[in-house]
Amino acid sequence: IFTLHLEVEETVADVRVVRTSCLHLVDLAGSERQQKAKSVGVRLKEASNINRSLSVFGNVILHLAMGHKHVPYRDSKLTFLLRNSIGGNS
Repeated sequence: IFTLHLEVEETVADVRVVRTSCLHLVDLAGSERQQKAKSVGVRLKEASNINRSLSVFGNVILHLAMGHKHVPYRDSKLTFLLRNSIGGNS
């Protein structure tokens, strides 16, 4: 995950305005079917972790769509890091 934080500061009519933004770039390459790709070792572990993160991401989206009070952002590093972007605070 590559995260870029941007901040723009300007003065309009003697009022200081600061705008902030955050851009996340996530590489999910390797999230293919392990048996078909015949992955072994480190690649198999990486693909398994990516697939798990994508599954948790889908679960988070489902919880948000259904209006659940508890959303399992902490179930994976991906959803924990992206929680502000996918939780309605973007």
